[in-house]
Amino acid sequence: MPRHAVVPGQIARSARLTPGAGLWTKPPKSNTLGHAVRDTRESAFGREAPALPPLSPPARKIRPMPSIPLPFIVTAVLLGLLARMLGAQRKQPLFLLFVALCALQTGLVGLRWSLDLSWVKFVQPVSAACLPPLAFAAFDGLRGRKVSARILFWPVSVVVLWFVLPVAIDAVLITEFVVFGLLILRLKLPDTALSQIRIGDEWTVGRARYGVAILLILSALVDTIVALDLAGRAGTTAAPAIAAMMGLILVALAAALFGRAGETIVDSDVAPPPDKTQADSTPSEEVDQDILALVETALEAGLYRDHDLTLQRIARRTGITARKISHAVNRGHGTTVTDLVNGYRVREAMRLLRDSDLPVTQVMLDAGFQTKSNFNRAFRATAGQTPTAYRRSESAG
Repeated sequence: MPRHAVVPGQIARSARLTPGAGLWTKPPKSNTLGHAVRDTRESAFGREAPALPPLSPPARKIRPMPSIPLPFIVTAVLLGLLARMLGAQRKQPLFLLFVALCALQTGLVGLRWSLDLSWVKFVQPVSAACLPPLAFAAFDGLRGRKVSARILFWPVSVVVLWFVLPVAIDAVLITEFVVFGLLILRLKLPDTALSQIRIGDEWTVGRARYGVAILLILSALVDTIVALDLAGRAGTTAAPAIAAMMGLILVALAAALFGRAGETIVDSDVAPPPDKTQADSTPSEEVDQDILALVETALEAGLYRDHDLTLQRIARRTGITARKISHAVNRGHGTTVTDLVNGYRVREAMRLLRDSDLPVTQVMLDAGFQTKSNFNRAFRATAGQTPTAYRRSESAG
């Protein structure tokens, strides 16, 4: 994400953060940029003020606690997220790779803060250049698109610029982040593109897409402001240090969004099933009714209770392509497949709330919902009240 936390170009070179600086450590007698802090006896106008006698005996020296730089803490959190994604039943390679790259990026920042290693200055911008195209490829892959070798253009360009014109690296990375942020914002994901997403969680992928795009653009904006600030004040401000902290936050947020979106993708088999409907490419009301009959028969048999139900699984069960199912539901019912499935789930939840004493959480699970947020949202949209209020009103009636 923000290259300022990750890019050793003109901006990053000006932000020589104090080695070993981290949480719980006493700051040295210098500011974040390494400039010496003015002695406390110096007045605000530059004249030396008279020294005052100490008011109390000197305090006993306290042994400093071990330094744990913040970037390493963020890296540990991201590695934990990566381990959870690896333990999922269905693994999404591009989503996993993005989170792993974010963990690498924050780890590199930690090494830069602590040790100021020369090789890190080279790896940081190259790694940063991989993030935007990888994010775009991950979301674009939901539409069945294959990863193009063109995503290597940006990291290769940074490598070339490192040896030819290093001063241009910051400008290239800022441009890259803005371009891919806008591309991800404009990326359209129709229902058929979300056929691998768990029904009811499509909004999670949509929010992740918008969130990552905004973070990319925000990262470019932060670095632009820092670059202008450094150019105007010759690197005498703490803006690079602030940008470094912003970089860590933005990288962590982007990885969290990707991790949450990756967990909703539970079906990686996107091969269309053999189509049992007529081969006629022209849609008709009769064909739509046949498709709806097959879909509703499968749902009435209890398919809606599958917590990991996806449009692709409905397609395999009915032998109809996901595209045809989506279009038939839209034309026949004027709604989406998600709303159709949630209708079955909410009606089952209403029956259980009315006819049983099961806890609301157990009712949610038995009806096919996996999260309380989805359950409450769908139930309120159908019944006009919360599950608890519905049970209370039915008991009173």
